[in-house]
Amino acid sequence: MGAVGIAALVEARCEELGLDATTLGFRLGYRNPAKAAGRVHALCDGHVTSRKSIAALERLPDALQVSAEAVQQALAATVAQKAALKWARVQAEDARWRAGFRPHAVILTERKCPTQIVICGLTGGIGRWLIIPLDLSCSPLTFVDQVKRALPRKLETNYSGGNYVPFFGVAHGFIVNYTPDTAVRFTLAGEPIESLEKAYCPGRISSDALLRLQT
Repeated sequence: MGAVGIAALVEARCEELGLDATTLGFRLGYRNPAKAAGRVHALCDGHVTSRKSIAALERLPDALQVSAEAVQQALAATVAQKAALKWARVQAEDARWRAGFRPHAVILTERKCPTQIVICGLTGGIGRWLIIPLDLSCSPLTFVDQVKRALPRKLETNYSGGNYVPFFGVAHGFIVNYTPDTAVRFTLAGEPIESLEKAYCPGRISSDALLRLQT
């Protein structure tokens, strides 16, 4: 057999052997009919990395009466198919984000994850507490001054006289995202510190990170 995925391999062999999902699940060692069929469906849906799925894959050659190599090839094809779908989703999400991108500023704080997450979300979340919208009818040269004028409305003063953002803690600077691929980090006073190759977006997972999480 060629390098087809697990789903195609299972479907083809079940048809040849006259098996349904439950019967194949029994061959994989399951006694409960629902769990037997459920594990087969899980394999066919591409869920191949869990402990239970790995154990089922080890028994699959005997259950389907095929070689271990055939199952390994099908597994490799399944993993490759899943990776391709994930990458396509990530690319589509990135394209949507870029299409909707507008220059803005983000306040940098000591915490990336807010305290009291539910209340933070109900009161506007990151958009309210950390994001500073910019007047795009003005030149980008005015963006830093716009942020500096907006900061007093965003920041509160703690007992020691420091500036902080509710839920996110002490503020120590801001980033102006000029384009999806151009950003600059500043002190609260508006002094440039660092040029960035990507826009900084709290709460948004990068393409590489998303792929790592989904793998």
